Order: sequence, then structure tokens, then C-alpha cells
Amino acid sequence: MKRRKVVFTQRSREQLRAARSWWIDDGRPVEILADEIEEAVRFLALLPAAGSPYPQAKITGLRRLYLRRLSSHLYYTFSQDVVTIRAFWHASRGHGPFSQSERS
Repeated sequence: MKRRKVVFTQRSREQLRAARSWWIDDGRPVEILADEIEEAVRFLALLPAAGSPYPQAKITGLRRLYLRRLSSHLYYTFSQDVVTIRAFWHASRGHGPFSQSERS
């Protein structure tokens, strides 16, 4: 089974930093966040097609993976060699990260 390289966009890195800050401010153990992201990255490196297609965005091939312990999704695309994490988004927000208000 081929292992793909996983990279994060600037947007996804900023969203993860904001989530980490929120977890710290809320007194939650940040290790849970880090562990869940690391596990998802390892999983997507091996099985990138496992996530659900997310056709609502105008990004060809966009998929999302639900992270149960975080109640969040990782939005990503993939090619033969690379998985690109494009967003980290809490599932309760009522809209995806690529809605009109988020496309700046």
C-alpha cells in the first residue's frame, strides 16, 4: 500500500492553530487534538479515498474526514503522491469552510 505525503495549506494551519488556542483557553487537554490530527494524517496518507466527497465546494475532488473525538472535519484533496489538507472545521458551524463568507 502506497503512503502519500500529507501537506497542510496555510489556511488549514491557521485553523488548527486557532483550534489549539481554543482548546488551551477552554482547559481541554491539547494532546487529544494533536493525537486525533496525527492519527487522521497517518490514515489519509494510506487511504485518502476513505473520506466522503464534498461537492458543495468549487474545489475539484474535495473530500472530508469526520474526526469523531473532535466533532470536526478535515477537508482535503489528493493526488497520486500528495494529500493536501485544505481546512479544519468544527461540524457544528452550520456551513462548510468554503462557503461564500469564508472564500477570501
